[in-house]
Amino acid sequence: MYAALAFYYLTALAPEPQRALTFDTSLKSVAVFRDGYGYFVREGQVKLENGWATTNFVPNAIRGTIWVYSLDKDDRVDTVITTKDNHLEFSGAADLKAKLAEKVGLKLQITTSNGQKYDGELSRLLDDMLLLQAGAGFNAIPYGQIRSVSYVGYPIKVKVATANPNKTTTLGIAYLQEGIRWEPSYVLNITGDQASLELRASMQNTTENLKKSDVLFVVGSPFVANRGLQDMSGIVPATALPANIAPPESPKKEDLDKERVAGEPGEGAAAPALRPTISGEEGGELFFYKKPDLTLDTNDIAMVSIFRNDVPIKPQFEWDADGEEVLYLLSVLNSTKQPLTTGPVFVVEDGKALGQETIKYTPSGDTAEVKLSRGIGLRVEKTESEIKRGPSVKIGKSDFIPITLKGSLKITNFRSSDAQLKITKTARGRILTQSDDGKVKQTQVLSGEVNPLNDLEWKVVVPKGQTKLVTYTLETYVFADRSGTPPVPATPGGD
Repeated sequence: MYAALAFYYLTALAPEPQRALTFDTSLKSVAVFRDGYGYFVREGQVKLENGWATTNFVPNAIRGTIWVYSLDKDDRVDTVITTKDNHLEFSGAADLKAKLAEKVGLKLQITTSNGQKYDGELSRLLDDMLLLQAGAGFNAIPYGQIRSVSYVGYPIKVKVATANPNKTTTLGIAYLQEGIRWEPSYVLNITGDQASLELRASMQNTTENLKKSDVLFVVGSPFVANRGLQDMSGIVPATALPANIAPPESPKKEDLDKERVAGEPGEGAAAPALRPTISGEEGGELFFYKKPDLTLDTNDIAMVSIFRNDVPIKPQFEWDADGEEVLYLLSVLNSTKQPLTTGPVFVVEDGKALGQETIKYTPSGDTAEVKLSRGIGLRVEKTESEIKRGPSVKIGKSDFIPITLKGSLKITNFRSSDAQLKITKTARGRILTQSDDGKVKQTQVLSGEVNPLNDLEWKVVVPKGQTKLVTYTLETYVFADRSGTPPVPATPGGD
């Protein structure tokens, strides 16, 4: 009977009223962290009904991170309920019709007094019945025959404490969610003595579609206690979901184990271990690179440009004098207003690839060094010789002879320009002198060893076509030879 009457009443339909109570949300912004999760912010406008609102969006959030809020500073979200049956309360036919007046367009499940169920979209409200559209057909159901009405696909109910419980307002839903990450990479493009540095973010998104959303790429990695645990508000009973959405899986044993570990420790239990940050240098304050109006579908991967700035560079060389290799590197001044996060940098000079290295975290105003290749054009030589020997001394149970050594580091520059060179070397013994303002960067006293281990460093300029000689002297102890052979250097554990 209900279906037969529906077509007749379609010829006298009233204009659609405004919808109340329900609201959809759009993704406004997401802050993406490098270790696989994001902070999502969604908002939607709703006309409250006695302080209540309901939404079809269920966040798959990390436990304890869902925050539902009102943009009206005088209002407060009091209660959030996840339910398997979000039903409409009414006291009779007239009350039902009045409460459905602003629900046209919603999907409902209607149960009649004889127990028959109808699912469909509320199409129109007539004088004595409603029209429920199911596919291409309609059901006309008298108000007096309706026993219960439930909203389909709206499992979340929100109670707002407000002085005006039937006003139109904007509600927000913010939460942490796993499944989105980014990786930084740089291009350093050198032209003559100028260079531009570009930061790109490669982002993988397996969570939600982005549509003209603001994306914030975060430098830093805060501790999140409940990683791997889903918030209870996101565990929706299957009967509350639309037919095209699969119900969530039951909690696995390993998830329950995680929950026990992440909870407050009991007597004798160890506190949960903190997760390591991306980089020890980046684990403190956070910095946000902003990319506005980004659109990206789920499972797509994007590489977006974050910034491009001209930066001062200074070519220089580095020689570890414990070996023979001289490295060519660039000193890059971070003249931007933001830090440089740790990431690979691809260096191109006049259209030619020079190589790829890693930029370490560099605050604004600080300098990053990028090692590129072997330093062609510099030839290096090193020598070390004895210049003095003292009388034998006893240290512990062994006899030692103090010997003074002089070391020479020779650098010849065959390039067409001056070369700035940093020299490093390790030396065993007591450092007496260093030429060219050399410095001892670190000294280690090793167990069982009479000679300390020193890290030496010089920073010099070698003019083009010239040779530079860097020297040092040190005193070191060697074992005295009991049989008359030349002394041998002291080694740990020797007698």
